Amino acid sequence: MIFRRSLLRELMTNGAYVFVVLVAILITQFLVKLIGAASTGSLPTEGLLPLVGFRLISQLPPLIVIAMFVAILLSLSRGWRDSEMAIWMSSGQSLLSWVRPVMYFAVPCVIVAAVLSTALSPWAERRSAEYRRILEARDELSLLAPGLFQEMRRNRQVFYVEGVDLLNGRIKSVFVFADDATQPSITRADQGFIYTDERGDRYVVLENGRRVKRLGATPVAGVPPNLNEYEFAQFERYGVRMNATEVRDDPLEERATETLSLINKGTPSAMSWVFYRLSIPLAGLFLALLAIPMAYTNPRLGRSVNLIVAILFLMTTLNIMSTVQTRISDDKLSFFNAMFFFHSALAVLVAVVFYRRYRGTVFVWPWRRSSA
Repeated sequence: MIFRRSLLRELMTNGAYVFVVLVAILITQFLVKLIGAASTGSLPTEGLLPLVGFRLISQLPPLIVIAMFVAILLSLSRGWRDSEMAIWMSSGQSLLSWVRPVMYFAVPCVIVAAVLSTALSPWAERRSAEYRRILEARDELSLLAPGLFQEMRRNRQVFYVEGVDLLNGRIKSVFVFADDATQPSITRADQGFIYTDERGDRYVVLENGRRVKRLGATPVAGVPPNLNEYEFAQFERYGVRMNATEVRDDPLEERATETLSLINKGTPSAMSWVFYRLSIPLAGLFLALLAIPMAYTNPRLGRSVNLIVAILFLMTTLNIMSTVQTRISDDKLSFFNAMFFFHSALAVLVAVVFYRRYRGTVFVWPWRRSSA
């Protein structure tokens, strides 16, 4: 009992450290991408934290599995390095005796990963997609940043604002280019502001400016249109209406669809996501068992070799899982066959590595074993 508590405490400590490091790396990666989008004006700064949170929730299942696998490796390899495993073996215990205490740590992690993978991750993907739609439906003029050219795709316009007065909401030195197919125009104003009428329509009101518009002449038979006619105007106040965009109600992607809905749908693409969501916790269980024999470390040689090989096994498993998911989506492999063969291969791999660990030949090449 004392030994089990000590092992669980060490596993939980290592798992927490590894999980925090992985989460920090993931958040940094997401923030770099989103800050790049916010710097160009395509994403408001207040949307960074919600999008990072939703993305983090959707990526928690593989993070939990990876942290669990690495924590078991670190804890058991330390036992080999400090000769605790040798004492364990000399007391009549086998390597299989480590399965039970390791499972006390791995099974709760696998259950949490299963709940996240099948329920919370699709929910986070849905919320992220809905939040992005709300951000896209916002008035694009609210995304204007001083010193940046902001393209208004809905109105085919490009705005440039030199400065924004946050106290009174006025904008200074405004440049507007309207990309009209027949009559493009350029407008330059000293200042302006945003006005909302009683019906909720929004306008950009420009003051003290000039406007140049090219007139598109109507073509006459045999006479080419004259594209060199321009209209010059000077104004004290000029209003441009900004058309609001409704929140789109696009169909959800399958990665954001509930698991039961995907099963009822039954298409190859839907079943590929069911395979991914179910394989994350199941593969985590096999990886936890695989970490027990792979944690072997020769105290005289260090523990770099087994950790490198174990991480390669982990990355290979995740890559094969993604490949099988793609094969299911392309209707080249059925869901049930993929589940059976993939997890059967993992079970056979665990059995083979356990057997070779008993023979003492996990990381020993045949010619080195014969010479020894």
